[in-house]
Amino acid sequence: MRGALIKYESRKEIKIERSFLTSNRFLHLNKKLCNGCGLCAEICPKEAIKELPASIVEGRLAKKPKIDFDTNSCILCGECAVLCPLSALRMEIDGKEISTIVKNEAFPVFIRKIKVTKEKCETNCELRCQEECPTEAIKVSTRSSEDGKILEIADVKINESLCFYCKRCESFCPQNAIEVKKPFQGTIELNVDLCPEGCMACVDICPTHAIQMKEGKPSFSPEFCIFCFACQKICPKEAIKANREWIFHADIRAAAWLTALKKLTSPETVAKELRIKSGKRRKSATRNRVVPSPNKSEQPT
Repeated sequence: MRGALIKYESRKEIKIERSFLTSNRFLHLNKKLCNGCGLCAEICPKEAIKELPASIVEGRLAKKPKIDFDTNSCILCGECAVLCPLSALRMEIDGKEISTIVKNEAFPVFIRKIKVTKEKCETNCELRCQEECPTEAIKVSTRSSEDGKILEIADVKINESLCFYCKRCESFCPQNAIEVKKPFQGTIELNVDLCPEGCMACVDICPTHAIQMKEGKPSFSPEFCIFCFACQKICPKEAIKANREWIFHADIRAAAWLTALKKLTSPETVAKELRIKSGKRRKSATRNRVVPSPNKSEQPT
C-alpha cells in the first residue's frame, strides 16, 4: 500500500521505505557501523526506535547492542540520521541523501569536516592516516618503485559516509596535513577503581579506539572520543561518566531542535544556545537598523 512504511532487514542493514506516487523515502541502517549507542532512540520524537541489549561474557563484549524500528510509530522525520555520530543511519529522499526535517529547516546541518592538504604529504609518513582510521574511510594512493619503496603520495581520498570525525588521522599524521572538525564536544570521566578485574566491555565497544587497555586497566584518550556514550551505557559498574557540552551546527531557530538539544546535552546548554542566538539577533538588528533622514520641514529655523 502506497504511503505505508515497509521494513526490510538483512545481515548487513535495515532499510525502511515509504513510497508515494511522486516521491520515495528511505532510511538505511548500516549494521556494521552501528555500535548500538542508542543516541537515535534517545532523541526519537515518536519513540519509534528500540534498543536491544548487549551480551557481555567474562568481561568481553560477546554481542553488541542493537537498535530496531517500530514502523507503526516511525514518521521518517530523519532526526536519527542527522544526529547519528557514527554515520550509521542515512536518510534518502528521491535518491538524495537528506532528512525530511533538515529539508523543512526544522533541524540544523551539523558542522563536521575533514580536510587533507596533500601538498604537505611526505613519503616517510608510513601512511599513518590510513592505518589508524577505524573504518577504512581513508585511502591513500601511492607511486612506488619496483622494490616497493614509496616514491610519491599520489592522492588521499576520504569516504565521508564512513568517517567518524574522530581525529585519529589528524593526530597521527606526522606532517599535520589533516584537519578534522568534530560536531560534538564534551567530557568523559573514567574511574578505573570501579572497573571489574579483566573487564574490557568499554574497550570492545568504543568505535574509535579512544579506550584501550594499559597495565590491565582501561585508559581513555579524550581527543578521539566522539561522545556516542556507548561505553557509559555498557559499563556494568557505572565507572564512566559522559557529558555532551556542545554541538556545532548551522544556525536554526525551530523548536524541534531545542527539544532534541535538551535530550542530547542539558538545560544549561540549551540556555547557552538561546543566549548566543539572542545576541546574534540583537547584533543583526543593530546592523540593519535604518536611521530616517531628517525632514527639512521639521528642522528648526
